[in-house]
Amino acid sequence: MRCPFATTDSSEEFSKETKHLNQTYQIMYNRDFTPERITQLKPDEVFVFGSNLAGAHGGGAARLAYIRFGAVYGQGVGLQGQSYAIPTMQGGVETIKPYVDEFIAFAQQHPERRFLVTRIGCGIAAFTPDDIAPLFQKAIDQENIILPRDFVEVLTRSQDGTDNALLTADQMEAVRMWTMGAGNSAKRFNGEDPIPPKTKVATKDSWKIQPMPDKNTVVTLNVTIPADAMRIVRYGHIPEAMEDHWFMYCDEDTIRYYRSWSGFCIFEAKYEKYGDDFRITDLRVNRDPEQCSNSDIRKDASLFMALLTEEFGGDAKAFWKQALK
Repeated sequence: MRCPFATTDSSEEFSKETKHLNQTYQIMYNRDFTPERITQLKPDEVFVFGSNLAGAHGGGAARLAYIRFGAVYGQGVGLQGQSYAIPTMQGGVETIKPYVDEFIAFAQQHPERRFLVTRIGCGIAAFTPDDIAPLFQKAIDQENIILPRDFVEVLTRSQDGTDNALLTADQMEAVRMWTMGAGNSAKRFNGEDPIPPKTKVATKDSWKIQPMPDKNTVVTLNVTIPADAMRIVRYGHIPEAMEDHWFMYCDEDTIRYYRSWSGFCIFEAKYEKYGDDFRITDLRVNRDPEQCSNSDIRKDASLFMALLTEEFGGDAKAFWKQALK
């Protein structure tokens, strides 16, 4: 079975290595860490802080949330303004876990928001990252939850107690490719084909999607797609697992890619018949800063080509390399 994300010469060796990583807290963290100092937020960002059940936001991150980000005095739990309170002062770690689980579920229901988790419980409450970080294990692969660096370091330790700290550069690149890519990541790390089977043709009604925003840009492409490959692409891509971050469908002249969690349209590629094959002529890319943070058109085109090439089983490594620079 092909393993298009292999970073070594041996896909079998890579499969064994990544299978071990998958068994070790199922590491999928490929994004930024929570900044150590936060003084302002973007419109879609939420400041996640440790509180007390009484909502007495008198010190530390709680006071900052109250002064700057809309925390409500007397409210100790949940969303308030551009902040989210998680109580940490009521007892042991076991009393914090239900509130963390509730937060993670809330974040899953609101993919349009980006949650910046501070070092909750590690200040006045006197817990350590070793105590609190494991509560966020289910958030490690949720791309709209941003975690502190030392929480991620705890979550990337091996289960036998050996501290791996952060992943090596090669391992991190592999994980980044995994989380940016399409398909069921659990299958990928087990050496199986991660792309959903092409048994049903995707349409615009197969997924909850949004139109391409007015803020977009177009890049000219001249990419030939063989007819056999295009026949596969035209089936589209319907996610079969939460880890699969993309939905795609084709109409008569356009290939459209959407983020599966938010439904945001990221790519629209025009194509036409070209002899016996097909040719992609131009690529429209989302440039709304509230939906898409990238601004490098070369990386955008490479990511689109990596996703498309994966669909028909081609070798996408060169495209991934450029997209991840």
